[in-house]
Parts: sequence; C-alpha cells; structure tokens
Amino acid sequence: MSRKKTKRKHSMVEIIGLAAIGIFVVGIIWLAFFTQPQTPSQTTTYAPAPDFTLTDVDGNTFRLSDQQGKVVVLEFMQTTCSACVAESPRLKDLRSQFGNDVVMVMISVNPAGDTDNVLRDYRNQDVTGWIAMGDRAQVTQGYAVQVTPTIFIIDKNGYIRYQHVGLTETSVLFGEVQSLTK
Repeated sequence: MSRKKTKRKHSMVEIIGLAAIGIFVVGIIWLAFFTQPQTPSQTTTYAPAPDFTLTDVDGNTFRLSDQQGKVVVLEFMQTTCSACVAESPRLKDLRSQFGNDVVMVMISVNPAGDTDNVLRDYRNQDVTGWIAMGDRAQVTQGYAVQVTPTIFIIDKNGYIRYQHVGLTETSVLFGEVQSLTK
C-alpha cells in the first residue's frame, strides 16, 4: 500500500483569518517601533469653561465669569449619590488646605430633588464654604456631564485644566489645585 500525500485546500475563512492575524501583528510592530509617543505639550489644549449664571442656595447670584483671577473647583453632584457623599470628605480636605484661595462650587444635577434647603443642609454639614446651587439653567449640558460626581478644575484665566469623573483621590486634587494657585 502506498500512501499518497493529499493536499488539503484551505478554506476562505482560514485564509481571511490568517491575513487578519498578519495585519494585526504588523500593526503592533509598527506602533511599537515606528511611532513616537506624544509629549503632553503636543496634546494639551485647554477649553474655556462655559460661562453660566445661577442663584445659590443663599439667594446670591453666581457668575463663573466673575471668578477670573481665581482657581475654581466645580463639582456636579447629587445629595443622593453615594459616590458624591464619599467624595465630600476629600473636597472638605481640599477646602481646608486652600481656604479662600480657591472658589469651591457644587451644582446639583437634580434640582427637583435637591431643593435649596436640602443643598444648604448638605453644604453646611459636609462642605462648609462651598457655593451650592441647583442646575436650573442647563449648565450640566454645557459641560456635557453624564455621571456624578464630575469635578472640573478651572484655572485663573477661565480654562478647564482638569476634569475627573467619579471618585478622585485627595492627593490628585491637591496637586492639581496647587499647580494652579502658584
């Protein structure tokens, strides 16, 4: 008995699969050896913070544009958000570290549930010294906020320098604010 070698024909699926793997490998090699990482100065652009005017829980008018020359920490939050409540001690630490050198603002994304009384009590218990207000002017949309808490740190010239979605470590916030207050 003689055995003949039989040629196996490759299916179109196998050929396409091998080609895709080859292209993937070439792409990885290209990225690893032929592209250079960009330095932050090449990728850093700062957007102007959208201006807004709201009335705070104490009846005072707050305009972001009036804060030129000051660093502003702007938190979008809800009093019923567990992550926002967990963020409060970190923000309280930030406030105690920088005091009046930084304008601290919280805007509730739930003005129907977070009435002025609710926000005032929350502020007085958890983040004394903050300017507290409900978003009755669609500020949340201007900042494209979808998750609470979301924190924006705005520099003295009115540009958004940092944005954090979700819980943010105190050390991160300290470092960023300190870099802008010098």
